[in-house]
Amino acid sequence: MALHPYYPQGVSLSSAIFVENDLPVATLISAFAAGLTVILGSVLFIARSVNPKLGMTDIGLILWFTMSGTIHLFFESFFVFNNSRIAGMQTLFAQLWKEYALSDSRYMFSDPLVLCMETWTVIIWGPLCFLTAVFITTSSPFRHPVQALVSTGHLYGNLIYLSTSLYEDFYIGKKYYRPEPYYFWVYFVLMNLPWLVVPAFCLYSCFKESAKAFALFSKQETGDGPSSKKLL
Repeated sequence: MALHPYYPQGVSLSSAIFVENDLPVATLISAFAAGLTVILGSVLFIARSVNPKLGMTDIGLILWFTMSGTIHLFFESFFVFNNSRIAGMQTLFAQLWKEYALSDSRYMFSDPLVLCMETWTVIIWGPLCFLTAVFITTSSPFRHPVQALVSTGHLYGNLIYLSTSLYEDFYIGKKYYRPEPYYFWVYFVLMNLPWLVVPAFCLYSCFKESAKAFALFSKQETGDGPSSKKLL
């Protein structure tokens, strides 16, 4: 009988013991979603109060960066600080991590790449996500540079995270996810897909806005003197 449900079978976990979750998956997801809903609802109210002229796209991005920052600073930081004993813990976040790890057991044995990546995500991208949300809300001129920086980090980090697991699967034959398709397609692929799609959209938007700004600057720089001086 296996001591734990993670793959590859027999892999040694960081924690000395493994305690099976005592909460149903639906309860775990509902509790996590409820907490995010309260946070995002509060942020939506504040953002609209501060800047009533915000468009739907900007509101969506404010919520996106707030959600990402919340996940980075709270959920992922929990893993960073508790990675060596998480398999034996029964808190809400611990049980959520144990459930997700059925699609990627690297979280259960403190894989160096995953641990380092999550640590830098907590330190850098978490705070910058919240800063980006503030810049979008206040229409700051720093919005697009910071948004592009964070989106590049999300896109690059997620590609490395996904590709390293897939490489070991297809070229080495080492699977970190259980054989049931649900864990690979829903947990591993679908749950990480937004951090590929949305950052790609954000980068496209930033490039477009930057191109417009440079085009306007070039146009006014070759025009009359007073206009160019205002831009400087």
